[in-house]
Amino acid sequence: MIEEETTGRLDFEALRDAIERCEADVLIGFYSEDAELRVLNAASPDGPAFELHGKAEIERYLCAVCDQEMSCTVEGEIVFGEECIIFEEMCAYPDGTLISVETTLEVHEGRISRQRDVVERSSGRIDREVSPGGL
Repeated sequence: MIEEETTGRLDFEALRDAIERCEADVLIGFYSEDAELRVLNAASPDGPAFELHGKAEIERYLCAVCDQEMSCTVEGEIVFGEECIIFEEMCAYPDGTLISVETTLEVHEGRISRQRDVVERSSGRIDREVSPGGL
């Protein structure tokens, strides 16, 4: 059972596990029906954002992202606020490309109501094969 169902708080460890396993069907369960997701490019944060509104749109996006051949890990410090969580994901692709995603989640009643992702191509590259679900 996911902790959020019993305590009203988001179970971050379950969320992390779903992110790192690229499980779109599990990830969508963390979102409220009227959730919003905004994706910004770190190189031009004032530029146009990719925005999604509602759980159905977010679900299609998560399925497309999770279907890619890549691996993701949650790295570094995780900042927990009263209704906010901030963390960084590193995504590695088979060609060695690394993408960093700084994610800010607004959480209300145990569900993600707003998400803001700032995406940046990392200067580093990996020289090993990527297997879905982990580095």
